[in-house]
Amino acid sequence: MAINARTEGLGIRAAGRVLGKSPSSIIRWEERLSAQLSSWSPPSSEESDITIEGDEVYTRVGENYPPLAQ
Repeated sequence: MAINARTEGLGIRAAGRVLGKSPSSIIRWEERLSAQLSSWSPPSSEESDITIEGDEVYTRVGENYPPLAQ
């Protein structure tokens, strides 16, 4: 639940308050999970294409521009 709250944008202190845990516990959980990352996502083969999708990710450089039609 802590990792889910953090990925939804909750800060470390807020996640700790919601879950009744200290912020340092949340940080330790994140560190342990990041150490296991290679087990969660095996490497892709050299022959295959990789598609990366971003959810709610936008870039602003100077001004906001409408999306380009594809």
